Amino acid sequence: MSISEEGAGGGGVMAAPLFSPWEAEQRIENLAEFDVSDVGKSMWMKQHEALEQLNLQAHQSAQQQGDEFVMEAFLTFDKMRLLVHELLVIEAWRMHVFPRIKKSLVEAKATMRGYFCLYHEATLVNLLCVFMHHTHATESLGEAAVDLVDYLARRLVELNAKGRQWSSRTEQTLEKASDAPQSAADLDPLADLEKQAEDVLFQASVGCTTLTRYLCEHMNALPLSVLTRATDTHDLLCCVVPLIENPPWTRRTDSGEWQKLVENKWVTYQPADLLTLTKTEGQLWLALFQIVCNNEVRKRYHFNSFRKNQLLRARKYINEVLLDQLPVLADVQRFMDELAITEVPEPTAQQGGSSVLIVEQVSMAQEKLVKHRDWAAIAAAQIKEVFGAQTDATDADLRRLVDNVYAMDGVEEILGETPTAELYSQELSTLTVTPIVTGAQTPVPFTFTLEYTRTGSVKPMATQYGPFLRQKWAPEERRELDLSAAQAQAVAAHDASVQAAGEAGKENDGSQLPVPPLMDVGSMAVLFKADVAFIGTTPFQTALVSDAMELPLKGAPTKQWVQLGALKDKLAIQVQLLRSVQDGPYLVKDAFVSSPTPSAPESEPAE
Repeated sequence: MSISEEGAGGGGVMAAPLFSPWEAEQRIENLAEFDVSDVGKSMWMKQHEALEQLNLQAHQSAQQQGDEFVMEAFLTFDKMRLLVHELLVIEAWRMHVFPRIKKSLVEAKATMRGYFCLYHEATLVNLLCVFMHHTHATESLGEAAVDLVDYLARRLVELNAKGRQWSSRTEQTLEKASDAPQSAADLDPLADLEKQAEDVLFQASVGCTTLTRYLCEHMNALPLSVLTRATDTHDLLCCVVPLIENPPWTRRTDSGEWQKLVENKWVTYQPADLLTLTKTEGQLWLALFQIVCNNEVRKRYHFNSFRKNQLLRARKYINEVLLDQLPVLADVQRFMDELAITEVPEPTAQQGGSSVLIVEQVSMAQEKLVKHRDWAAIAAAQIKEVFGAQTDATDADLRRLVDNVYAMDGVEEILGETPTAELYSQELSTLTVTPIVTGAQTPVPFTFTLEYTRTGSVKPMATQYGPFLRQKWAPEERRELDLSAAQAQAVAAHDASVQAAGEAGKENDGSQLPVPPLMDVGSMAVLFKADVAFIGTTPFQTALVSDAMELPLKGAPTKQWVQLGALKDKLAIQVQLLRSVQDGPYLVKDAFVSSPTPSAPESEPAE
């Protein structure tokens, strides 16, 4: 999912804000700093949800050139430094914790929660891109900008080292997706999770090019230690030039097509259009302009033979086509031409020699987060307390996140994505339904999966959310949801716990360890998950999960309906359950899928 870095207001009627300035202030005032060990916890997920909402609203305000009340609230409550701190926290989690728990995430079926933790880094980078466009917002970072410079340097170095590899893997993934669907045995959830982690890191690293440009542009408003860190310690110019010379956001596919990364999507370019700058390419050139032409930076940045040769590597790319798009680069071109005929001195003591005592401010936040930490213990605790406590299908935090962020009206327009109604109006190709009996009575979920086929005619419906089509789907086999079997499984698990507790007590002092008694309940908690795949102009897959419902273990013959999704969300699935005999199991029967009516194609005007 991509969000444009910044946008000028377009024509047309301005969309209503996603929420009011008062609600934004309430969310921002409640933001707090977390530790690496807190990542993924319920409170952390709530803050991630708030930041996602604030990110979307900040982008909408920037795109429409409206009142940027989100940024002003961050400045009012002095929360800009908190964003940098949380960026360092999630980076430390990605580097030190995620590699240790990724296999356990797959085994615990909690990969979606892990993915949103990884995506948090891209969200923070994206939000900072909006705020740091303004000088006063960048100035409010204060000494935290030193930590931000260190972070940006790490991302640019990694982008230089692995950017080409990341972009080529994206191409390979798209080629595999276009092939015939894989069977369940061929899928590798761990490889998919690793690929998602790389995609998010690539997206965040690309966003860091924008932050680098803004940091260089507003360098005069920041403390001197930030300038020293950027020019002497990390030498950002030497990080930027290789990305101009060998950009990872431009690639040539195996079929010979040229593609560029535009708004985090690969777009095919004709060879004649390759010199047209994208936003990312423009950000790097502007960063180079600020480093070369900023008087304060030039006072601190002393050119030696190495730095001169590095800068002049970009000279051959400054031509008339580029100058037409970025006229300010004429000053850079002139400086390079003068530098080419200038004899630069060798490094002296004043330029970093060993005989000079250098006093430099260092980043303390990063050291506090990563030094003297038992990462293995933190990873084990997270698997036990955070990611192992629920699966993706039963995760209430994930459902709240999706409902409160991505289901908001107007989100598609901000993200630049296809409207939900158009996506769900495509042809539904596959449908599977999975009932899951879960809860305290069933430590191991009791579940199975049913595949469905389309049957019957399509019935049009007029609703308050627009015209819909209702289609009947029938299961390919007869399967019963036997709650008695699920209860028997719970009893067996409880008996095994009692036996294990007794044996453990004998090994200790002979006393029986306490085991919670098995509750005598008359019902079981059941939820349903539906996996659907659509084909058409924008093929995609998604899943719906119902609310947990209590089904009685015993009772008279009855018919029940389970609903997944809703018409207001543009997709609703109703599954029929039938208990045909007294105290018998529930037969999972037909499903009815309601999706928006496809819009009629626009007719060509008559000549």
